[in-house]
Amino acid sequence: MEKKKDTMIKDAIILCLITLVLGAVLAGVYAITKDPIDQAQAKTNNEACEKVVASGDSVQDNDTAKVDAAADYLSKHNLANAEVAEGETLATWVEVKEVHPTSNGGNVYLVDAKKGYGGAVSFALGVDAEGKVTGISITAQSETAGLGANCVNEDWQAGFAGKVLPSDPSQNMYNKEAATDSQVQALSGATVTSRAVTNAVKGVLFCDAAGRGAA
Repeated sequence: MEKKKDTMIKDAIILCLITLVLGAVLAGVYAITKDPIDQAQAKTNNEACEKVVASGDSVQDNDTAKVDAAADYLSKHNLANAEVAEGETLATWVEVKEVHPTSNGGNVYLVDAKKGYGGAVSFALGVDAEGKVTGISITAQSETAGLGANCVNEDWQAGFAGKVLPSDPSQNMYNKEAATDSQVQALSGATVTSRAVTNAVKGVLFCDAAGRGAA
């Protein structure tokens, strides 16, 4: 019995040591890879910001006050742009990570559409001084290949340019049949992804309008 007890203690010690070693290895790998990954993502974000602004416009540094104002607005309004104290708010659908003012009075938003089929869909969204979309560029996604992952297709992204908020605030910004002035055509077989991205765009446009005093 005593021998069995000693063996169990020895095994436990060995397992603890293995766990500590593996933890140290993983921490080392994370420390080595974190900076390159962060730098690569920052490069992707910068390129996306430049891509979504109108010709001749330029992107300025992140405005943290605008980020905070956007977070506050998203947490207090729903998808019909009604102010609510509870229930599903715009913050359920979108998180604004950065806001970059542009030289022509617009803004570029770096956001996460939080309800993609495979998780968050990250993108840059350009909005001009009149609240019109100047472009969108997907920067990260984990959607289903051949379906939701088609959100990276240039043709679909190009369809956002020129879109404005619907005259009816409760209306979707995607249409399964065809595009309109305020709607893009939904991705075939990927309603969840289409809804996630367009609801995020809608939330950003509401924030932008409020920031310009147009909401």
